[in-house]
Amino acid sequence: MKFNCKNKSKVPSVLEEYLQELKEASRDEQYSSCEAVLYLPKDRELRKQVERVVKEKKTKDLHEVMVVGIGGSNLGAFAVYDALRPNGVKLSFFDTAHVRVLKDAKSRMLNIYKQGGKVLINFISKSGSTNETIMNARVLIGQLRNLDNNWQKQIVVTTEPNSKLDNWAIANNIDVLPNPKNVGGRFSIMSAVGLFPLAISGVDIKKLHKGADRIIGNCISEEQDKNLALQSALAIFDAMKKGFAINNLFVFDMDLERIGKWHRQLIGESLGKDGKGICPITTVGSTDLHSMYQLFLGGPKNIFTTFVSIKNDSDIKIPSIDSQLDEIVPQMNKKSVSEVMNAIYKATVSSYKKKRLPFCEVVLDKLSEEEIGAFLQFKMIETMLLAKLMGINAFGQPNVEEYKVITRELLK
Repeated sequence: MKFNCKNKSKVPSVLEEYLQELKEASRDEQYSSCEAVLYLPKDRELRKQVERVVKEKKTKDLHEVMVVGIGGSNLGAFAVYDALRPNGVKLSFFDTAHVRVLKDAKSRMLNIYKQGGKVLINFISKSGSTNETIMNARVLIGQLRNLDNNWQKQIVVTTEPNSKLDNWAIANNIDVLPNPKNVGGRFSIMSAVGLFPLAISGVDIKKLHKGADRIIGNCISEEQDKNLALQSALAIFDAMKKGFAINNLFVFDMDLERIGKWHRQLIGESLGKDGKGICPITTVGSTDLHSMYQLFLGGPKNIFTTFVSIKNDSDIKIPSIDSQLDEIVPQMNKKSVSEVMNAIYKATVSSYKKKRLPFCEVVLDKLSEEEIGAFLQFKMIETMLLAKLMGINAFGQPNVEEYKVITRELLK
């Protein structure tokens, strides 16, 4: 992963102290602080625990894993799965209240069992009491119980130890993977929350951890030139002080679009507090050059952009059709799809430079577990540093609880 940003702001003392805290947290095997999520990529025992459950559950007749969770219990795994498209067991994700989706899932489950297959439900909730997650799980478990006499063996619960969900799973002899108390949902992709479904789908979680661990060493360094997350956080914060209120993750590869949705939650819930924040959006190149680009260049100058691209390791040549069609855009003759996309990307970045719009660039060497792991970890550390610069707590989401309480009151 390569990073490019021209911002050279001086590192404030508050960050120098915090970087030392992060360094210590990255060695914290007890997860005694929220920042100790940085120890996750080093946690071999966690990987072994996940791999043991995967080995037990990944039977020849397992056709699908239904991942039930919302927010951080869903977005990270879905983003990595969508980007890498592994060849293992199919994953499906249930993260909102939607009747058609649940009806389709029940029908699909019925057909799988009629054909002699099985379905596994990965029931994920840190607190163990999230409204949408409990609802979806009850509907899907209800169908599973009708189809499988050993339905308990076809569920894996991921939750905080001693939660009500943990107690239910233990009472029913259901396998449980722990979500450490201080590992918050939007920072949990490197924990069992993300690792179990990804591993069972064929993702190499050791490589995912390797990429994340590799970037941690750079991103907790006090040397600005080596610390990619520090450079990025300083650039974004500098833009915020100048009135830039929107943070655009501009991915030039459609396989990364769901990573944009993961990033949106990371920024929204971590930094939107105490009347402060920067609004996260995601744009996909080159599709959104024909929907949002006019606004970005011709509209208000209030958007900070991070461009994300991938070095192309595969390509398609653009064939000649006939002289008439070939001459409509003759510049494409004897070119490839990647060459055209690279030209579009360079033209976009060039236009940002001409308009003097603030931006950073991230280039992934390839679409792989290591590079995705590195990028996700980079963004998580960047967010922690931004929160410290803004004088807010990056962890917790107190306002989210408000709608949950009111929902339950309305359901009485």
